[in-house]
Parts: sequence; C-alpha cells; structure tokens
Amino acid sequence: MRQFLVLAAVCAGLGACTTTGGDGAAGGLALSAFDYASSDATRQAGTRFGYELAGDDGWQGDLAFEEESGVLSVVFSMTDGTEAELRVGMPYLEDGVRRYHGSTVDGRDVFVELQAGPCEQGGDTLTHFAIVEIGSHQFEGCGLERAEIDRWSNYLMDFMPAIDICLGELGARAQHVSLAYSQPGGNTGVRLVDQDGATWECTTREDDSAINSIRQLNAADALLGEGDPVFVRSQMPDFGDACYVYESVRLADGSLVGALGYDTCDSVPMASLGNS
Repeated sequence: MRQFLVLAAVCAGLGACTTTGGDGAAGGLALSAFDYASSDATRQAGTRFGYELAGDDGWQGDLAFEEESGVLSVVFSMTDGTEAELRVGMPYLEDGVRRYHGSTVDGRDVFVELQAGPCEQGGDTLTHFAIVEIGSHQFEGCGLERAEIDRWSNYLMDFMPAIDICLGELGARAQHVSLAYSQPGGNTGVRLVDQDGATWECTTREDDSAINSIRQLNAADALLGEGDPVFVRSQMPDFGDACYVYESVRLADGSLVGALGYDTCDSVPMASLGNS
C-alpha cells in the first residue's frame, strides 16, 4: 500500500517517472545502491495504512489510505464523528510536506498537513507535526505513521547521533543514508552510500559517541528495508531528482534536519487519484 500511494501520487504529479541528474551532494542519488534485493516487502502496508493524529487538548483523528478496484481513496475521520474523503494535494509533497484536502458530508472544508519531524506529545516522540482545519476550526498536534511493517525512518531522530558520526567518518564521499538500525549492546549500524554508488556499513560504540568499524558491503549483505527510504542530511533535494520524491524533516522551530527520499524509479502509474 505504501508503494501504491507513493507511485500513484508521484507519477500523477510528474506525468512520467524518469531519471534526472543533479550536481553536488543534493544532486542525483547513487541508483546502483538499489541493485540489492527488493525492499518491496517493507512497502506493502495493510489496507489501513495511514496516520493516527492527536493533540494535547484531547482531539483524535485518523487518516487512512484505502484501495478499491485500483482507485486510491484517502479517508479522514475524527472521534467526534467528523468524516471526509480527501484528495492528495498536488504537486505531491510540495515543499516536502504532505497535504490533503476535501470536504465533509455537510460541506465543511477539510485540510490536513503533515510535516515530518520529532513531534513531542505525552512524553513520546511521534513522526509528524499535524495541522487539521475543519471549517473555521484548526487543530494542532502530532501524527504517527501506521503500517504493517515499521520502517527504519520512523526512528530517525533516535539514530541521528550515530548517523552524524558515521557521515563525518565517510566525509565528502557520503551521499545518503540507506538504513540505520540498533545492534546488540546499544550500538547502532548505519549504512551509507557514497558518490560512486558503493554501500558502507558503519558501526558505533560507546553510546554512539565513537566509530567501532566501517566496511564496504556487497549485494549479499542487503537487509530488509534498506533504501526505503533514504535520508539526505541537512539538504532538501529538488523534487523528482534522480526519480525520487522527497519529504522534508524539520524540528519544531522549522530548522531543516534533512530529507527522506522515496524511490519511484522504473515505475508506472498504478492508480487513479480521481479529482486532484
């Protein structure tokens, strides 16, 4: 379902999915990094893939993506009984932000915006900042991605100390992060792709304060979920760069952490978005 949503929205927005180049670290991603075993399994979320939304003042909402006969629908509901069918805002992920709009049965306009970043709520850190507008009322809170298989990027901020120390080790050769994961003993493994498309695994020690080892990998070393998505530190690449679509990651004050890149290469439109 995750793949369905990304491809439907992106290909509808771009008209076609083609590879484009770029300059510098924010330019074209090293596509050879994805010659590994397919990570499609991590994208096959259930029929109720979406986001759970809530605010500190008690409101709760749900954004669900559903497929029926090849058509994608976005269903929004709140615990107060509000329901609406929304459309994906186009251009998809404009400015790196997810946007949805539509109306309730009784004609009230509905707008939902999701900005990826560490949103603090009730002692937990959720994956998105959320703004919901229903008619003249606005709700602010946090969102949490819901899917059958948890993606590594949902814990991006927990991995940031290790990511930064590993990026520093690889230096100017580093292009993006393809995976970060916890290892026994509280250490972290970070997989980096360099400008030549080679993948490196960096492991940390001493609570992510030092490098334990770094080695070059090959296809046999692939892990489930690798490259889904990738993470570019401190930059926001152009839309469609290297046939990727990017979601910005920001802190509460709006400062840029980086961008999550979702692979749309070698894809064709898989569904109709209806009226967008």
